[in-house]
Amino acid sequence: MNDSISSQKSQSKKALQEATPTSPTKVVRITKKGNTRRKTKPRAPCWQHFSKYSTEDGENRAKCNYCDVTYTMETGASTTNLNNHLKTCSKKTPR
Repeated sequence: MNDSISSQKSQSKKALQEATPTSPTKVVRITKKGNTRRKTKPRAPCWQHFSKYSTEDGENRAKCNYCDVTYTMETGASTTNLNNHLKTCSKKTPR
């Protein structure tokens, strides 16, 4: 009797997992300690006009899509300098 109950539970668990949709926008990253963190996409509107990249030295930078000016972007950095650049950027067509 216990075998039938445990098999029913495992079947219902499997059905629940199959019925639960997974979202392609949520990326789960496992840290060194085994904890999981979701990678969120940037919310600031200025990121529509800048591209993030890393240099060979491992420095994170942001590059304007219009005039190729680059700015240093460390983790947790403010986007004020990017917004100020957009106010004065003379080229308005992306490359």
